[in-house]
Amino acid sequence: MKDLLKKILSSIGLIFAVAMLGAIGGQGPKEVRRFILPAVVTIYAYFMLQNWWVLTCYLMAFPLSLGYGIVSPDDDKPSWLGKIAYKLFPKSQALQNVFTRGIVGKLISLSMLSVPILTHHFLSYAIGSWVIILIWGGNSWRGYGEIPVKLFGKTYNLLIVDLVTYATTSCGLILIINGWLG
Repeated sequence: MKDLLKKILSSIGLIFAVAMLGAIGGQGPKEVRRFILPAVVTIYAYFMLQNWWVLTCYLMAFPLSLGYGIVSPDDDKPSWLGKIAYKLFPKSQALQNVFTRGIVGKLISLSMLSVPILTHHFLSYAIGSWVIILIWGGNSWRGYGEIPVKLFGKTYNLLIVDLVTYATTSCGLILIINGWLG
């Protein structure tokens, strides 16, 4: 019971940390999202699993650094992934967004592959990966407005979509790391 309570409390902390780091990195310094967020997830995975192979989870920094801007009049420098999406779906910005963001979600999930290899919890990995891929492909590009948040004496206007995307992503990551579904 004590171990379960510890996992639940640390999981709540991870959800909060990942949501805040992801949203702050979207509106402020990109390094927070690209490098600190993967470090926090990797440290969490190490403390939960006590195995050095989980350091490969830090490879999540790659998809979080890719960029997923699509070709649009508002963006004069779309990402290479956005350019591919434009060639595949030239008439649909929605499909371009689903494609580019879905690829990022898939790569985030792949960065966690060492966890089920170590734990043999492949069902948790599969479901956690689907959660991540679906939130990225289906939600991360939508607009829900913003919310002002004051942290460390500075006010950030965080996008609600970023908070939702990263909180949900962390739920998928927790499912993968803790292997709650076997």
